[in-house]
Amino acid sequence: MYKINVMKTLFRHTGYRLFTQREKECQKKVSFSYILNPDGSLRWFWNTNSNKPLFLKFYNAVTTKGKLFRLAINVIFSLRLQRFFFKKENVYYTKRENPLFDIENDWAVFTGTVGPNNKDLLFANGSFYKIANTEKAKKLLKNESENSKYVDKSKFYTIPKAVLHTDSVLQLSDISDGGRRQNTFGEVHAKALQGIKDSYQGMCKISDWSYFQELREKFENINDHRIPAGLTKKVNSVLAKINEEEKILRVFSHGDFTSWNCYTKGNILAIYDWEMASRERSKAFDFFHFIIQNGILISRKPWKEILKEIKVKNTITFNMDPQELDKYLKFYLITNILFYLNLYAEQEKWHMQIQWLLRTWSEALNFFLIETYTERELLIMDIFDELSQMNYATLKLNDEEPEKLNLNSDLDIVLPSREAKQLILYLSQHSLVKNICVVKKSFMKSVRIINHQNEILNLDLISQFKWKYLQILNTDKILKNRQKNRLGIYKVSDTDTARFIDLFYSLNIFQIPPKYESFVSKQLKMEKIKDAKAEVHVLKKQSYNRGLKFLKNLFFYIKDTFAEKGFIITFSGVDGAGKSTVISEVSELIEKRFRRPVIVLRHRPSLLPILSVYIKGNEKAKQDVLNSLPRQGQNRSAIASLLRFSYYYIDYIFGQFIIYLKYVLRGKIVLYDRYYFDFIADGRRSNIQLPKTLTEAGYHLLLKAKFNFFLYASPEEILSRKKELSYHSICSLTKEYSQLFSRLDKQNRKSKYLSIENINLNTTVSSIMNTIITAR
Repeated sequence: MYKINVMKTLFRHTGYRLFTQREKECQKKVSFSYILNPDGSLRWFWNTNSNKPLFLKFYNAVTTKGKLFRLAINVIFSLRLQRFFFKKENVYYTKRENPLFDIENDWAVFTGTVGPNNKDLLFANGSFYKIANTEKAKKLLKNESENSKYVDKSKFYTIPKAVLHTDSVLQLSDISDGGRRQNTFGEVHAKALQGIKDSYQGMCKISDWSYFQELREKFENINDHRIPAGLTKKVNSVLAKINEEEKILRVFSHGDFTSWNCYTKGNILAIYDWEMASRERSKAFDFFHFIIQNGILISRKPWKEILKEIKVKNTITFNMDPQELDKYLKFYLITNILFYLNLYAEQEKWHMQIQWLLRTWSEALNFFLIETYTERELLIMDIFDELSQMNYATLKLNDEEPEKLNLNSDLDIVLPSREAKQLILYLSQHSLVKNICVVKKSFMKSVRIINHQNEILNLDLISQFKWKYLQILNTDKILKNRQKNRLGIYKVSDTDTARFIDLFYSLNIFQIPPKYESFVSKQLKMEKIKDAKAEVHVLKKQSYNRGLKFLKNLFFYIKDTFAEKGFIITFSGVDGAGKSTVISEVSELIEKRFRRPVIVLRHRPSLLPILSVYIKGNEKAKQDVLNSLPRQGQNRSAIASLLRFSYYYIDYIFGQFIIYLKYVLRGKIVLYDRYYFDFIADGRRSNIQLPKTLTEAGYHLLLKAKFNFFLYASPEEILSRKKELSYHSICSLTKEYSQLFSRLDKQNRKSKYLSIENINLNTTVSSIMNTIITAR
């Protein structure tokens, strides 16, 4: 019935009346074949008896998929197989006076885009007919009719002849014959835009730019929850920064200059759809519109690739300098976004393409807000805008703006696996993301994002709630119980949050932190866990933790344990270089930002004790080490040195595998306070006197640490901290370590060997963290 109603409305404007049943002898029968949109709405329909697929006149077949579709349709029509592939409807009709076309001849209809500007598009008698379905659409037809006279002649482009039959019907000549749609912006488009621009140009202040001011005023009155909150916030921020005294060049523009509205004919461009043409838009509007709309809707490119194309194609079009390009790109984005947000707010149903457009426009605005927000804040806004289309709930997130999240805090988000994959794909293509690491576990995906400012954002996308090999909560119920906060963000309900906190800390035999204690007690009251062992027993009896499901959970628990490997960091330097302080700071930062345990080891794996333990005993030997100054050993024997070195080398050879299995393979990060490099550059410290070539050769048989940092400072600086070494010794050892690290850095590409002058603690720590972050 819906399809018949659409047809009735359209044909009433073209000189026919349609009926679902035959009521009079004068009524004639006609059949319509049709193709639906993915949502079930009518897309194209045509005379069933037609032997030509005229509806392809409306189809933009520029992608491989589109070309294959067009080929398939042509084959079906050539072989007269339409009845096997297309459904049809039978109706009856009567003619009114002077119908625009013959309903029993060849014709096709495209029902247009849903919304306040909706029009049907009919192709018949070698012409296109635009048929308005709304009052706004009628105004657009009138505008196109007038514009066709204004831009009638040009050596760079051609436009269809227009005849306005009624306020609802506009006839346009077919100028597509012999032409082809071109998906890529080329010189023929550039020349056409120069011709269009030359029709009118005028400079004015922003305060006098009525088109912009009207759009802004309308935007301020929009109240539509479907518009992403982050996008709204960004638009307001951009508007707030605009200088009303700034001057803007307005030019004549097509308004919807896209690949589907153009046909290339040699060096001439045939351009349709002038209904939105205006003298009020900013310079290069059509240029930006073609590349951006095509990138989003046809090529499905991420914003960073679209922006790259804009910069390249600018050289063959307006050749604006970077500052001017940025200025007019900003005004294109803001006016286009304001225009369509006003339009979409009037539209009852949103199709998928609207979400594509809003997502990319929002990301594009980030470029103009880097002085207002950090990259991390902008990225968090975009994440929550993307989540707004998904079934999600945040865990333990307060009611403040999520972009204000502490730098060392992460986001825990309950999200089904399929939607988690979509979010990760979106983030992997995001222009603010420099690097992304995803650790997949059976119950969640841990996502570590590094932006171009080397800030880290960690996301835990939780699909199941597990403790070891047991499922502890039902994700579906948690999502069903989710609540929306004052910012429109969905969060896990207070009761479910309290239950999770209680389970997490109780099962891990930890005390609930004071900041959660009163909250958990208030929400759970008498239901708080009193006996962790009893709770585990109860969980084991649940259906999702029994039988084959138990075995499956156990298997994945073992597998999850080794989901992400850790890595090793070594710190070297003379006494007084500041290693201990730096290691303490770096260790804390790594635990917060990488959210993994840090193990600090001194000098070696220590699988074997120090040699003096065998003579003095464990406690006395350790005390002597703490009380003695470095490099005080009196050993001068090569044999004794070789034996001593062999003992410690065995510790490294076998101990490295223990460290790898015990810590690295299980995702922990190991920090060495001093390392094997002491044997090479400062053997005397270990009471060893051997050729450096021998000790350095031994290093090549060891597993290499991912990051190796040599900390140094001037002798004066070191002596002001510690007076354990002489001026000459500091200079000599610094030179030895520096040369060693330089050699190793050239020999081992997979590991980092970096010498850092440690004068300012914050600068040193920042340099180390940036090295670790960018390499990860």
